[in-house]
Amino acid sequence: MKKTMLVLLALSMLMLPGTAVGQGSLSNFADGNHWASRDIKAVSELGLMNGTGTTPDGQHLFSPQSQISRAQLAAVLTNTFGLDYGTIYFVKEPLASDYYPDVDDKAWYAPYVVMCAINQVFPAGDVNFYPDRPATRIEVAQAIDRSFTAKSISVPMILMMPMLHDTGNLAQEEMNAVVFVNNTGIMRGNDGYFRPGDNLTRAEMAAVIMRCVELMAANETHGDQELQVPVGSIFYLDLASNPTNSHTWTVTGGIDGIIKNTGSAYRPDDAGTVPVAGGGGRQFWRFQALREGSADLQLAYARPWESVQPQRFEVKILVTPTISPALSLSTIAVRNEGQYLTVDSYLPVLHGLAEEGIQVRINTGWVTDLGEIESLLTADLDDYIRYNQENDFPIRPYLLFSRYQTGTLNQNLLSLYVDYYTFTGGAHGSTDRRPYNFDLQTGQPLKLADIFLPGYDFPGIINQEISARIATEPDNYFPGEMGFQGIRDDQGF
Repeated sequence: MKKTMLVLLALSMLMLPGTAVGQGSLSNFADGNHWASRDIKAVSELGLMNGTGTTPDGQHLFSPQSQISRAQLAAVLTNTFGLDYGTIYFVKEPLASDYYPDVDDKAWYAPYVVMCAINQVFPAGDVNFYPDRPATRIEVAQAIDRSFTAKSISVPMILMMPMLHDTGNLAQEEMNAVVFVNNTGIMRGNDGYFRPGDNLTRAEMAAVIMRCVELMAANETHGDQELQVPVGSIFYLDLASNPTNSHTWTVTGGIDGIIKNTGSAYRPDDAGTVPVAGGGGRQFWRFQALREGSADLQLAYARPWESVQPQRFEVKILVTPTISPALSLSTIAVRNEGQYLTVDSYLPVLHGLAEEGIQVRINTGWVTDLGEIESLLTADLDDYIRYNQENDFPIRPYLLFSRYQTGTLNQNLLSLYVDYYTFTGGAHGSTDRRPYNFDLQTGQPLKLADIFLPGYDFPGIINQEISARIATEPDNYFPGEMGFQGIRDDQGF
């Protein structure tokens, strides 16, 4: 029986346009004689990075020593990871300027910035994107870590903290990204220094991207297995090859109509700029899933003129719907930006419940809650604007921001929470975390008492445990009437 492996990869985007990133996708660059030449050639032939322009006599340039900008980084990550809408539905088509006022919606990089914003590749909080600013190593590390997370790509690695001398001042999320890229071999420091604030060159970016591709690609170990790929996504294949002895891999079947090959590249094992006779390497392919169905991807490895039986590789590709007809959650995005109020909300959408009436009622509830919070902000906004105008105070726009986290989803139970963050002036905003627990057989919200046997003293036990934990660190909690008074009868959970 064939094994089944879920490959969560992504939508293939267009190659990088414009003079800022790409002038064609040729891999023979005039400035390609470089330590990273094998990676530069590979990312170019796979369509992940292009050149920066041409010489006066028409030769293509890659500019390996130039620093990679944040706009270029957004484009490269979108192409490499196939960042797309995924299971998110938008009330209106999102624009780059919805997220960053300094990004022109007609700029070549605007679509890539949108995809990165939707997938939360760059940390939230910055008002501007700064597209022309060089990307730092810590920014690249975080963006890569978030890209793997956005596409739900799990990478096996040894969990250990790298010994680095210059990461002590990093925030926890930044350090998590450093640990991820270091332990996976994507990015490492030198002599005990990660150099988080240094900028990354385009050559270094090419090497980093190829390490990401190696981690994502199916290889010899997946032969005769079944890979599940959502419609519109991309996936990589990586096989040992040695063209220096005239052996080549040829796709012999399985790409008609269901999937298509969007690029291939050979990367020698030797890092030298001149190929070593007899030295091997790896052949990479980039495929796109076109429509639902099943395809037997077949490849043969041989010298073209020989009649001997070639080495063969076969893998079954099952292209699945983006949204499963089975019980699942997708996301609806609501984004409205007014002069004084911005709404940026991701809400869950339940699919596949047998009782459609229950499903509609649950989905409507989250939208209703969001609307009520927005109405409260709008009612207060008029007074806030009037007061600040009368007193010549600056008016800082209000913000309503929401994201959700799923806990449990099965045929009987849905448990998740939604964080509603509101900013109404002052130094900080406030977060209202609302738990939602539903019995999916009845559609009724579950109370805390519903998950315990009748007569069980769960409030006393929970209160006792919380109080005991507070007692171990009393200085971290408010005392007396301001402190913990016990769980409520309607306590959320």
